[in-house]
Amino acid sequence: MTATVLLALLATVSGSAAALLSYLASPQQQWRAAGPWPSRRRGWPAAACALVSLLAMLRLLAPLEAVFAWCVLLMFVWSLAPFLGAWRARVRARGAA
Repeated sequence: MTATVLLALLATVSGSAAALLSYLASPQQQWRAAGPWPSRRRGWPAAACALVSLLAMLRLLAPLEAVFAWCVLLMFVWSLAPFLGAWRARVRARGAA
């Protein structure tokens, strides 16, 4: 694989991980039955993944295009995560009943 494909894959995976980790750090998340991550600094892994994603995007695209693509990726995953969390909570509740 070429370096461009690897950078695009890194940007996409780390950006998606950043959004999912950010959702998991929220007190209202529904993915984990035990609640949000029990750490005091639970937002740092999400911030680190987001920074890695942005840096990879900046290597791939022009600065304005990179920031736009990065924001679109994060917003897409952030908007999808609550629906997946609600679906998972529903499946978990149905299995317990």
